[in-house]
Amino acid sequence: MSAPVRVALVTPNFENNSLGRTWCLWALSRALGWRTEVVGVKGSALWAPLAGSPFADDCVVPASADRAAALPAVRAAIGRADLVIAVKPLVPSLGVALAERDGTPLLADVDDPDVEVRTTWRPPLERLRRPGFLPSRRAVTALGAAVREVPRIVSNPVLQRMYGGEVIPHVRAAGPEPTWAERDEPVVRFVGSVRGHKGVDVLRVAAARAGVALEVTAAPPSDASAGERWLGTTTLAEGEALVRGADVVAVPSLPTLWTPAQLPAKLVDAMIAGRAIVASAAEPVVWALGGTGMTVPPGEVEALAEAIRGLRDPVRRRELGAAARERALERFTIDAVAPAFERAAHAAMTTAVPA
Repeated sequence: MSAPVRVALVTPNFENNSLGRTWCLWALSRALGWRTEVVGVKGSALWAPLAGSPFADDCVVPASADRAAALPAVRAAIGRADLVIAVKPLVPSLGVALAERDGTPLLADVDDPDVEVRTTWRPPLERLRRPGFLPSRRAVTALGAAVREVPRIVSNPVLQRMYGGEVIPHVRAAGPEPTWAERDEPVVRFVGSVRGHKGVDVLRVAAARAGVALEVTAAPPSDASAGERWLGTTTLAEGEALVRGADVVAVPSLPTLWTPAQLPAKLVDAMIAGRAIVASAAEPVVWALGGTGMTVPPGEVEALAEAIRGLRDPVRRRELGAAARERALERFTIDAVAPAFERAAHAAMTTAVPA
């Protein structure tokens, strides 16, 4: 029996939700029986939802914010690896991997329009107002060119049109078979990190107009209403349990620079869990759902409220949830995606790319 492949995953930041994408690639590598180390130079603590998980055991988190001090551990992991995977075309990940790999085969991962949002997609006046934009833009632009010169994978078909490469979407374990509540007054949940572009403010107004309860995984704001329940920050496992128990999962992303080419990981969670879903109709979301959820124009409160009203019927919720689950089992489980990931990894290991 041949020895397992040794993988060094270079993550851009241990402290933020980009680590969720790193987790997906780690899970695929682990499913193939490969030995994986997760290294990086940014972030001195693990992103809270993954702290204490088996994934954490394979992470070499820098002891301080001194990036130079973290480089020896990164260099050592790359030296032990048969394959380096750089998560995102950013300076702390792909930039570090390109500088340190010394001939080790490299596979670049593009899961968001990181290069475009930081360069050409940002309005010219906004670019000029951002401190340090020009030096940063030059570095990211160079990485945007470099990523096209190495083997690569992408998270959705929009990014595939832009970059080529094999589509490796966000993945999850298949999990338990879903059950569905029969209540006519559904609870809508938003599960994930609450940031401005996630559309939670729009969702709050829409849920109130639809007359349904709303639950959100964040600390309560000062204007929290009686129809809202704020659940605080959760671990990845707790978040998955909350998704499984929801009547309706909302993914109401706003029409930002990121939206046209971004596949929300929480959408995959909801599909795996067999939930009724209402989501903004960005192209990657429409592709992922394949008609198994309710989609509405991003940012439109009344359209979102009307979609939520349409999910009061428990039979309709069960039908949509079952269809979403079936599609997710075919496209977004670790077992379903592992063959494509293995194919892309082996292709990278047999492709000669100058160091």
